[in-house]
Amino acid sequence: MGFSIGEVSQAVGLAPQTLRLWERERLITPRRTDRGYRLYSEPDVQRLREIKQLRKVEGLNFAAIRKQLGSPPETTSPNGSARGGPSGAPGERLRRLRIKAHKTLKEVSEATGLSISFISALERGGSGASVASLRLLAEAYGANMREVFGADLEQSTPLVRGADRPVMQWDNGVRFEEMASGEKVMDPSYIKVPSGAGSEGFYSHNGEEFIYVISGRLFVELKDHGTFQVAPGDTLYFPSTTPHRWWAGEEPVEAVYVNTPPTF
Repeated sequence: MGFSIGEVSQAVGLAPQTLRLWERERLITPRRTDRGYRLYSEPDVQRLREIKQLRKVEGLNFAAIRKQLGSPPETTSPNGSARGGPSGAPGERLRRLRIKAHKTLKEVSEATGLSISFISALERGGSGASVASLRLLAEAYGANMREVFGADLEQSTPLVRGADRPVMQWDNGVRFEEMASGEKVMDPSYIKVPSGAGSEGFYSHNGEEFIYVISGRLFVELKDHGTFQVAPGDTLYFPSTTPHRWWAGEEPVEAVYVNTPPTF
């Protein structure tokens, strides 16, 4: 049992989008139901009140609050499996997607080329998943990356504030922030790629892709078509069915990345 995000919002006097932001900033980690809904415990509610005091009254930033209160305790889902923070491979969701697809570890390994031990380690919460490897797993399960990460699309609204974007983040620091919510034809994301980081392998899927680079230089290799250096102000458009991989140069990259339809 626990409290829903709406109940906690009223009890603590904070907007739901603020609670989601604090979760993304690793100040609080409510557990999730099997359907992905947040459940806050009484200690979670007390911690939120303390965070509100430090934030609103004492004016501390997120880093200072984390330092003062320490990391939130690791939560567990209703079936007892551990749920980690916002980054890294979402192991429990991967396991559920595999079971839902009625696939064994061996079958998934044969379909993706990933080792059984690697897939099993990811399901247990291990790190090391790249954009390319998670995309391979999502394809094997007939899912997309939003389902793998459980990106928060609970509300459908025409306006998405910068602070409220659902986030998908990998171990190497690559970060996708959803720029649209609800059912849609286009899937735009604001991406941040640390210097030298990237997809770490080729992947492909249905649809088409559009990239607009804001800062830094993004290198995109399209298999059998060469490598393109996309500088600030440049755009790149290509079919998603072409195996592709990408990485940042010596500087971090910020860009708008659009998939259509949202099959990534």
